[in-house]
Amino acid sequence: MRARIPREVFLGFLAVVLFGEFSTASAYEEAVVEGGGTLTGKATLKGSPPPARIFHLVFSPNFDFCGQISDGKGNRLLKEFQTSPDGGFQDVVIAVVGVSRGKKFDYTPEIQVDTCRITPTIAPVRNHHPIKLVNKDNIMHDIQGYTLEDEYTFAMFNKPMLPEFSATKEIRLREGHYLFRTQCGIHDFMQSWGIAVGNPYFALSKTDGGFTISDIPPGTYDVIAWHPRMKVQAKSVTVPANGRVDIQFEFDAKEVNIPLHDLQNEYRLQPALDARHLLAPTVELQKP
Repeated sequence: MRARIPREVFLGFLAVVLFGEFSTASAYEEAVVEGGGTLTGKATLKGSPPPARIFHLVFSPNFDFCGQISDGKGNRLLKEFQTSPDGGFQDVVIAVVGVSRGKKFDYTPEIQVDTCRITPTIAPVRNHHPIKLVNKDNIMHDIQGYTLEDEYTFAMFNKPMLPEFSATKEIRLREGHYLFRTQCGIHDFMQSWGIAVGNPYFALSKTDGGFTISDIPPGTYDVIAWHPRMKVQAKSVTVPANGRVDIQFEFDAKEVNIPLHDLQNEYRLQPALDARHLLAPTVELQKP
């Protein structure tokens, strides 16, 4: 049975259980797991996903370089919803909350910049732990990290990235915040999202929407499913010793939440490029 967490309950439960105390690195304890179980399932999106957001490359420098990925008309498409033909919903974070003791937790997220695109588009993070930034391009980027809660956004770090350069920054979420976002300060179409996790029992749904989380200590837990443009969903599951349990999360495209200032689903400034010879994209020809 699906359950929606009231906002005030969800924020409190995330602040204490999901990503640990703010005053310490982590409340999670590593230990040998006996009789660990497995959680499998699938995330799906009901209905047609929203169209890709459209960013005209003329608003940023490095037009030809970044245009190696484009629609061939001078636009970069930011696709925040990836689904399979049967509705499998990709890049949904599935996290088991309430596990304070279990398998080794040595996760360090890494985001890469390649041809003016940040990957992965969704990357769970750990509060008070590092994140690695890698610029594979031979041009300059400026990776900006933000901590979010509802409509409030605060700067966390601002790291200029020289060509073919890497760096490490620390995730420091504000108290009560649980979301992380990156954007290039030079190329606004370069964006990614993250949610804080406080234990290693999480997964990112695959291209078909499927996911697997293994070696879970037997017990009853809440499991959340999160996508940056959807409401968080939660369900309770009981993981049996040495057993397997299945869980399904269905999102409705009618409930997509994209703020007005983020909507860019119409082409702009196309006449300004009529006289310019546009180079054909050589890395990826994007389609709406």
